[in-house]
Amino acid sequence: MKLQTYKLTVAYCGQDFYGWQRQDPHPTVQLALETALKKIYGKSFHVAGSGRTDRGVHALGQVASCRLPPSHPPATLLRALNFHLPPGVRILSVQKAGPKFHARFSATGKTYLYRIGNAPFLHPLEIGRAWHVPRPLDLKAVRQAARLFVGKLDFASFTSNPGYERESTVRRLRSIRITRKPGSVLEFTFHGDGFLYRMVRNLVGALVKVGHGRLSVAELKKILAARCRSGAPPTAPAEGLYLLKVRY
Repeated sequence: MKLQTYKLTVAYCGQDFYGWQRQDPHPTVQLALETALKKIYGKSFHVAGSGRTDRGVHALGQVASCRLPPSHPPATLLRALNFHLPPGVRILSVQKAGPKFHARFSATGKTYLYRIGNAPFLHPLEIGRAWHVPRPLDLKAVRQAARLFVGKLDFASFTSNPGYERESTVRRLRSIRITRKPGSVLEFTFHGDGFLYRMVRNLVGALVKVGHGRLSVAELKKILAARCRSGAPPTAPAEGLYLLKVRY
């Protein structure tokens, strides 16, 4: 039987999983999806994601692709998948795609969101969903520093070792938007053509240090130019990060 390529849009709570990629026997999003498909079709099928997310990182618009028998229309497959998936992950949409579509290799860009609870206390419903930074941040300084990262740059100082060799650490960030939401939540939205391992969390960690007056914009510029992770500020925690959207 000829297989049909499907595009899945996926949302999940990162607290429930050891990240996207399979790490058997630990629960991961990829394992949850492949297990659900096996229950539906009675055999195993591989699911590819647009990229890996670490343990604790959330997704509002992760994209996955898989090749399956065309025995179920998308609406039926959507209901069946959500019936068999654990409560921490849901399929938002199922679409038929062309045979060459691949969630990772067809992507042209991504948008990440990072949320900070910038108040003396963190609302209970934000625990595990935002980084609690109780001390006030100088948003004018943070926005000024964020402008350093917009453009096509070498982000070697703001990536962690992924465990495999990369061709380049140059990436293009198209914009960084910083907004304050009700309840003293700050949202950092990063639009880029591509991202390195832990790049957003490392950038946020540096911007928070600027916002606390512990790092100047000039010093941050030197860290970027040095292309060395060892001299950069610590990584922001996983719970504030969301994969918001993947562009194709």
